[in-house]
Amino acid sequence: MTALFNTPFGAFALQRYPARRGERLLPWCGADSLLLEAMHSLQLPAAQTLVVNDEHGALSVPLQPAGLWTDSMLAKIALERNLRANKLGPVTVTWSTRSPPGEPACAVLRVPKQLPYFQFQLDLLARVLPPGATLLAAGMDKHLSPRTAELLERYIGPTERHRGQRKARLFESVNRGSGARATADTCAYFCELLGDELRALPNVFSRDQLDIGTRFLLQHLDQLEPVDTAIDLACGNGAIGLAAYKLGLAQRVSFCDESAMALASARENSGRIFPGMAENFAFFHGDGLLDYPGEVPRIILCNPPFHHQHAVDEFVGRRLLAQCGRYLHDDGVLCLVANRHLDYGPALRRYFGPVERLAENSKFIIWRARKT
Repeated sequence: MTALFNTPFGAFALQRYPARRGERLLPWCGADSLLLEAMHSLQLPAAQTLVVNDEHGALSVPLQPAGLWTDSMLAKIALERNLRANKLGPVTVTWSTRSPPGEPACAVLRVPKQLPYFQFQLDLLARVLPPGATLLAAGMDKHLSPRTAELLERYIGPTERHRGQRKARLFESVNRGSGARATADTCAYFCELLGDELRALPNVFSRDQLDIGTRFLLQHLDQLEPVDTAIDLACGNGAIGLAAYKLGLAQRVSFCDESAMALASARENSGRIFPGMAENFAFFHGDGLLDYPGEVPRIILCNPPFHHQHAVDEFVGRRLLAQCGRYLHDDGVLCLVANRHLDYGPALRRYFGPVERLAENSKFIIWRARKT
């Protein structure tokens, strides 16, 4: 569904990505509106602004900024589509794994879900913004940490907390040029099956401990038949794919995720845990398996997400299942672990042949589906 977003910079036709039939959510929120109104009222230079964490282009399309700094491939695709729909030129995208470019005159930031990631971004912004530059940050009230203003003060400088409007809140900070520094970019835990540490950057899911769904899947990988090629889809720090390689389930593993930090974490873990084996690993930063250029997999392993940003959203996982049905090798196997309350059975039977419950406990089901 395309919706018209009226802003102080004009009206723009926007659509959420991924698009789905009967979409009820708008591609912008109250936080986006507050940021655009503040940019306009303060007469900050839009063309010299760095936008951070734009989700669907609601900030970057009206502002036409110097660049977007993001971790999300979905956000990049959404922005590109909405720029084309409004007949606007491209906006430079810089991934979260790199420092934002240049010295922007100001920055506009949607406060991210992960608090460590927020701190990581503020640390780098304090370095690239000139002293005296303005940072505008906003988020929806129900998602904001009580520490938001404190962290802005700590990393950036003097911060004004504006009155809440439209269930959102705006923060206005001035960069003092000597903000506090983050203690560490990565977090690690020991994985018994791998006999080594798994490390992850700040915006990676379950970065400080092995996710319990992933742990359950790892306990049952030995029930699968060994293959030559496997994909770890929505790989995070790469725990599932690396375990499959360690157990001899797959000779070659491709790691796929829409998060730049997830791919970077999986790449670092594979090189450190299996030195000299780089030719057996590949990495694809994309929207699931869409446009996946690698070897057709004999098995896909997946612990699918059921959140998109702050929203609980089964559509994300079901969409990945449809992609697996298209990209999996004939007679290949999809093996995924999912919460019991997410009944993936009907969706799996739509895209695959025989579908079975490989294992289950009080919280999770491991599904095995064969493509025929």
